[in-house]
Amino acid sequence: MPQGVAFDIPYPSAAVAPPEIERAAAGTLGWARDLGLIRSGAAADRVAGWRLAELAARFNPAAHGDDLLLAAHLQCFLFLFDDQFDDAPAGPRAAAVAAARQLLALLHEPPGTPPPHAVPATLAWADVWARSCAGMSAAWRTRAAQDWAGYLAGVLVEAQPPALAPPATVTEHLALRRPTVGAYPVLDLAERVQGCELPDVAFHTPLLQRLRTLTADIAGLCNDVASVEVEERRGTRRNAVLILEDAGGHARADAVTETVRQAHALITELTGLERLVPDTAAAIGLDAAERAAVDRYIRVALHALIRGNYDWQRHTSRYDPAAPPVPSEDLV
Repeated sequence: MPQGVAFDIPYPSAAVAPPEIERAAAGTLGWARDLGLIRSGAAADRVAGWRLAELAARFNPAAHGDDLLLAAHLQCFLFLFDDQFDDAPAGPRAAAVAAARQLLALLHEPPGTPPPHAVPATLAWADVWARSCAGMSAAWRTRAAQDWAGYLAGVLVEAQPPALAPPATVTEHLALRRPTVGAYPVLDLAERVQGCELPDVAFHTPLLQRLRTLTADIAGLCNDVASVEVEERRGTRRNAVLILEDAGGHARADAVTETVRQAHALITELTGLERLVPDTAAAIGLDAAERAAVDRYIRVALHALIRGNYDWQRHTSRYDPAAPPVPSEDLV
């Protein structure tokens, strides 16, 4: 079964504390109810089965208390907002488009600015964004805003009817999906909740940019394997496994094997590029504290996202084809 397919991830699993996960999970459901993201028992059960607080903890092994809660709230927004664009064969709904464009506009306002047209999704994002920016530098806010802009604009393109822009290859698929897989906002928040804000000059080096790209693509390929049965049932073909089946005539097992192989190739590339970090740090003049921040970011952000995504996806109900489908609520 694809959700149980094994990947060779060479990073340690995060140690998750059940009591802390339970507190974050309860706090996230309460936050979602207060904002109107969850309005029914069925929706609450659906979200609880996704285990988003556990995912946040695996992504952010050094985050605790309010920081872990913020990370879980981000996950809750991302998954529920993403669902607003699914199951729309004629393209994204006008309300979802309006919500995404409103959030794009809010990125140009001071954090904490309330959305002019308040709906659950925009209220949730505005809350997460304001709390994320607290204590962070102007440089971090600028690049985090750019990543959010890429995500918000990307979901509009990704949600177009498949006939308009079907990705023909896995490479095309990854390029289209990279901004919308959610990895970049998650990596940005990791700097905030784990105390490892990158020096701006380091963030903008081609090396760090490539490491971030590889992290997003590895997570995307792993998700494609785990979710292929659910996405196929929903009628989408925007999945690496399904693209390989369609383009190359692969049988399902062979397409899964090839997707796993491609993920492993990216992990190998990432491992090799990490060896260049010390020389790059020296070339751009990082001091000892700045080098330590880069090293910490690689471990608790990049590695943790890849490993945490894999560990979580193997038992979340989000990708369980046997889980009964629950229609998403209208949040926009």
